[in-house]
Amino acid sequence: MSNGANGSHPTIRFQSVPVVEGRLFDFDKIRLRVLAEVLNRTVETFASADHLDHLLGEALYLERVRLKREKPNLFTRSRIKGDRALWSQVRGGLLQSPVQADRKALLRAVVKHYVEEIGGHFNPKTYRFATSAVPWGFSWLLNAASVRHFLPWGLTQSLESRLRIVGEVPALQRLSRQGTILLVPTHQSNIDSMLVGYVIYLMSLPPFSYGAGLNLFSNPVLSYFMSGLGAYTVDRKKSNVLYKETLKNYSTTILREGVHSIFFPGGGRSRSGAVESRLKLGLLGTALEAQIGNLQRGVEKPNIYVVPMVMSYHFVLEAASLIEDYLAEAGRHRFIITDDESWEPLKVLHFFWKLFSSQSGITVRVGKPMDVFGNFVDEEGRSIGPNGTTLDVRRLLTTEGELRSVPQRDQEYTRELGARIAERFHRENTVLTSHLVAFAFFETLRRKYPELDLYRFLRLSVAQRALPFDEFLAHAASYQQKLRAAADRGELYLCDELQGTDVRAWVEDGARQLGLLHDAAVVKVREGAIWTEDMTLLYYYRNRLAGYGLSLLAEGGELTGKPGQNDSKGFLA
Repeated sequence: MSNGANGSHPTIRFQSVPVVEGRLFDFDKIRLRVLAEVLNRTVETFASADHLDHLLGEALYLERVRLKREKPNLFTRSRIKGDRALWSQVRGGLLQSPVQADRKALLRAVVKHYVEEIGGHFNPKTYRFATSAVPWGFSWLLNAASVRHFLPWGLTQSLESRLRIVGEVPALQRLSRQGTILLVPTHQSNIDSMLVGYVIYLMSLPPFSYGAGLNLFSNPVLSYFMSGLGAYTVDRKKSNVLYKETLKNYSTTILREGVHSIFFPGGGRSRSGAVESRLKLGLLGTALEAQIGNLQRGVEKPNIYVVPMVMSYHFVLEAASLIEDYLAEAGRHRFIITDDESWEPLKVLHFFWKLFSSQSGITVRVGKPMDVFGNFVDEEGRSIGPNGTTLDVRRLLTTEGELRSVPQRDQEYTRELGARIAERFHRENTVLTSHLVAFAFFETLRRKYPELDLYRFLRLSVAQRALPFDEFLAHAASYQQKLRAAADRGELYLCDELQGTDVRAWVEDGARQLGLLHDAAVVKVREGAIWTEDMTLLYYYRNRLAGYGLSLLAEGGELTGKPGQNDSKGFLA
């Protein structure tokens, strides 16, 4: 072990680690029971509704709109055909009287269709194959990229120099044996799902179940691996109440069964490049519901532990598509980008090649574990209140002498948990040289044009995008000092390079990292000047440090706001 960023947490050293045989290995045995329970619970939720015709009619309308937009291909044609057949059946039933077509039977048909689509399928053989194949493939790329070897034998180079796992790893390992883990990572790239799964393996944890976009299952190879690794499908294009309730019930049920799970609480990849601050609370609320159910049933290990995880990349594969979507303001309403780089195998290979050949890396920080209310937990998994006293979880969930769900109370608890996770995302964030270089250059350049709104600023001419390098170094040093003070207060973490005093060295490293992946240089240093060839990409990488109160210009409402507003909500304000 060695010290991580800020010297406060250990870094995982890579070695051959045994997979802990956890409860998820029994998931295949309980799968049919889980799916049946989800089906019955969801049907019971709506079966007594007086407005069942309205619910089915609304779902029919939304699904027909979705299906009109679908473009079937070789791998999705069968699924889309099945969807259309179902909704044709529902449409025909709704045109008949309730006597001719039983509404509850239609409801059950719809929910059954969703349950079969969502339901995960874990395969231990696939898991063992994947966890041995991924290191082999990564090692081959590492050696080939470094021009040491071009054949997959005689491999000696380790992933250690590329992937740093820091933070509360021992606590996560310990709590995985004392209850059920809900891991909540930040989400920047479609690479995240693969990365998180591999990190879980490296930490000697049992495999986790996780929700993966249905679109990713269109690739037969990915579908095989993700299904076998415990993934269940999440289709963000489906917006009707019946689908959302089915998905929530599935999540609740597997948590109650003791299956460790992963949610991306941001709901999708961060379009702006910023650390997520607004989280989706729907699936997050299933942790509290599962905890209540466990306590009611007297489960031996009832606790659900919520563990944040923050992943920090020097460069992001889909950065160009994500920031374009964000700036078009469409990202606020659309969850699926169909033309991003992560769909193109050659670009994915190019991403990893650059990662390995450049001595670049990824930092994964495991945050402090919490309970379902957002309180920290101690080594024994007990909830600790703000004043340091041990809290009685059962008492917090008891109303009028009865342990039960109370919608209004539980919604407030979930909001508090969401706010706490967003706070921990920012505090567990590891700032890399690329993040600070992009932020410092963007902010320094913007001070020259305070009269421009964001869109006009992003359209500066090439000549207007340059600064004298020595002048910029002074501003960069100032930002570094502010971040070091914030790190000392425990408000974020710094990579090792940013803890040194050689400003020129980390600026040049950050500029080099930003220039590895994209065709246009995000930041370029040459002949005494620093400039950018792509203002929108610069803005994307700059946003990693948005929300900390570092900017003297607008932060919170950049898309519509005017310059000159302080970010009073930032941690560093």
